[in-house]
Amino acid sequence: MRTFVIADAHGHPAVIRAALDHGGFQPGRDGFVFGGDFLDRGDDARGCLDLIESYATEVLIGNHDLAVLLGAFVWPQHPDSPGFRPLLIERVLHRDPAEAWKAVTAVDGVLVSHAGISARYERVFRDACNGKPSLLAEHVNVEFGDAVRQRLGMEEDEVEGGASSDSAFGREREVSARGVLGEYGPFWFRPPPFTHARPLAGVTQIAGHSPAVAEMAKDGFHMIDPMVWLADAGEPLRFRYALIEDGWVRVEEGDVDE
Repeated sequence: MRTFVIADAHGHPAVIRAALDHGGFQPGRDGFVFGGDFLDRGDDARGCLDLIESYATEVLIGNHDLAVLLGAFVWPQHPDSPGFRPLLIERVLHRDPAEAWKAVTAVDGVLVSHAGISARYERVFRDACNGKPSLLAEHVNVEFGDAVRQRLGMEEDEVEGGASSDSAFGREREVSARGVLGEYGPFWFRPPPFTHARPLAGVTQIAGHSPAVAEMAKDGFHMIDPMVWLADAGEPLRFRYALIEDGWVRVEEGDVDE
């Protein structure tokens, strides 16, 4: 069984479709993990969502999705994005954990998340999870669910108390500073050279969120952000995705033929 990992489509369903077509995706036979950020930038988030819900076997949350989920703002936020908030809350807090949209998953021993798992989790990975990627994924997902429930509870209190008009911007600053939802968590983390923080060692990872750095792949940190924002500058829309097969990772990329 092969597993496709695609992330950061950002309102461009053609990026998802091109990646699946390029790899010869076979529904029902191949897995497909969407690594987060179907919202913002492009104008067709609904088209992305339709493809994800039709074909994805697991769905992860990205930082843009997270911002909408928590009622916060992240640049650039498409005017249509806040309308997806009820769906995001329902999917993340789904009664069946197997169906819930997650922060992290493990496929054939490979950790997959939107931005990557940082060395912040080294002690948990080594001591509490016995160096097993699947146990770390479970740990982070529980941490994520608890954090979301806590934040949504805080928001309800704010609304009842008459939150100020700029409260969403205050929440954005808090989201990007603390815990699993913070700058070293799986939604906002950036490896060198973007920051000095390092990815978790001893495990292969796939992440989007940041432009690919070839040197990171040598250490088993595979970056698949297709950088759709370059299309705003007139460059061709591109796809970039990872294939997991028997624990091995291969990254493919190319131009989207729209």
